[in-house]
Amino acid sequence: MRRVRSAALLAGLGLGIASASCAQLERRAIARASHGLGRAVKRGDRAAVVQRVAPGVRPAVDLNALAGAKKGTWSRRLRKPKEIRPDAVVMLTPDHPARVVWTAQGWRFAEDPTALFAQDTPAHALRALVWASQHARWDVLLRLAPRRYRIGLAESDLRTAWTEGEHAAALRRARDRVAAHLGDPIAADEHEARLDLGEGHVVRLEREGDAWVIVDF
Repeated sequence: MRRVRSAALLAGLGLGIASASCAQLERRAIARASHGLGRAVKRGDRAAVVQRVAPGVRPAVDLNALAGAKKGTWSRRLRKPKEIRPDAVVMLTPDHPARVVWTAQGWRFAEDPTALFAQDTPAHALRALVWASQHARWDVLLRLAPRRYRIGLAESDLRTAWTEGEHAAALRRARDRVAAHLGDPIAADEHEARLDLGEGHVVRLEREGDAWVIVDF
């Protein structure tokens, strides 16, 4: 029993060291990426700045601001950030991403992975769209629509549209495109968000109060 317990402790210690080592490597990699972006900003190299930003969020990058009067400030901040906190996305299923962050106690979930129909972030609203349409939660789909679209719209209308309507197959194909990109970066500001699915397909969201709704997908 003592040997088994010792082995378990060693295994746990090994996992903890591996996680810490992984986080350290990630921090160093993030620091290098931030430093490289800062140098590109300092040079005024717009092409290099764009290359160092994920494709999905490039349209949201204000290149004029980075090249303007505060170019030196942004460059210094990027080259020498005050703190680096690695985070990651855990794909619990192919269409169920959950965000995790590194803390002094190791990796921790940064959100409730069971809140499948939350709308507090653009990413959660998209996950809600996928899961609600897959599991016939027409009530959820109704509240995911912008207020101006909900006028005169009932759950029964959504059920018909998704299951037997003229465009039901197209809706499901569009839903599956979104599902394949749930872990991708989303370009967002305080009021609007956009997810580029490639091949001309884009998801647009907007904020209504404390919730995000889906304008088009």
